[in-house]
Amino acid sequence: MPNLKNIYTDMWINAEQKIRNGQHDVDLLIGAQEDSRRGITVLSYLKQTDGNASHNIMEFLHELSTQEPEQYYYPENELHLTVLSIISCVSGFTLKDVDTTDYQQVFIEAAKSVGPLEIHYSGITASPGCVLIQGFPVDEQLQELREKLRHAFRNSTLPSTIDSRYKIATAHSTVVRFQTPLRNHHTLLELLERYRAYDFGVCRINQLDLVFNNWYQHLSQTQLLASCHLR
Repeated sequence: MPNLKNIYTDMWINAEQKIRNGQHDVDLLIGAQEDSRRGITVLSYLKQTDGNASHNIMEFLHELSTQEPEQYYYPENELHLTVLSIISCVSGFTLKDVDTTDYQQVFIEAAKSVGPLEIHYSGITASPGCVLIQGFPVDEQLQELREKLRHAFRNSTLPSTIDSRYKIATAHSTVVRFQTPLRNHHTLLELLERYRAYDFGVCRINQLDLVFNNWYQHLSQTQLLASCHLR
């Protein structure tokens, strides 16, 4: 299993340097009508989990938004953990391109034998264009689930792009995206530094969703394909 702390630390060092130098990325497609990127994803919504992590994350975002109000902050009902991207978001992809019933069956069959997942959200990290909450699986269940899903979809005849961009290994949740230049990157970094090791709490995930989604996982653009309860 990869050392998640090292991965998150490397991300922070790279992002911190770019933000400090005013070289952060700005995403101009958030909310753009012409953005047709769509995909299929297995995820869990943090608000539906047991624990108070999503509430604590929202308190952090409220504090952050007072400093940088023009950025994009995920609402609580859209905070999520991506378990696995089955089809990565590509322009023009629609559900007419696939047989959703087959995807539903493979997903449920692969996930039904996995128990609840526990993720400890501890500290923040960043990329040049995002702020992320660091997630640490309490046990091996998340890794086992991802391998079951990989195996099931690869052994099916269904089109997928699993791990085509990169092999997902972390358990982070993206909570802020930069959509305009920062007001003050120095004060932003000071606030982020205060939360580098903040304990947001543990989520117990009892339900997974298979969804058709846009790049940002906006609920208004999301269609639920199937749910699986973890027992």
